[in-house]
Amino acid sequence: MDYSNIITPKRLTNMQEMEVHVNGPNGANRLYMYSGIAEVELCGGLPHPRWSLEVVCFDIGRRYNDGEEVINILASASLGGTRTDGVASFAGWEIFGAAGEYDESDKRVRMNIAAGARDTQAFLEHIVFTLNILARVSD
Repeated sequence: MDYSNIITPKRLTNMQEMEVHVNGPNGANRLYMYSGIAEVELCGGLPHPRWSLEVVCFDIGRRYNDGEEVINILASASLGGTRTDGVASFAGWEIFGAAGEYDESDKRVRMNIAAGARDTQAFLEHIVFTLNILARVSD
């Protein structure tokens, strides 16, 4: 797998977290809800104008103990902030998709956001995201 297009955000801002006690399917007893803004700097590729594709990855939330289980993950992302420098004739920005995945070895949830820009003078600076995790945890 080519990892050259995987990046981490410069920082996460406006982070919000909520833990809700639930009586859900498959023994789920918690719903964790996260939202925030990932600060990045993505621009279009060459030859001009070409779409870039970057996968923004970061861990979010708690570490799960042995015997605890992540049952379901829902993720979404949207454009939060863009800019152009100079003359951007073919400027474009896009979120291609978002997904959360549980890393068995690290015992954390990772947020993956596929994003890009078109035109070397078009920059994507902020990605707004939400992540909801349904889990069975120890009380």
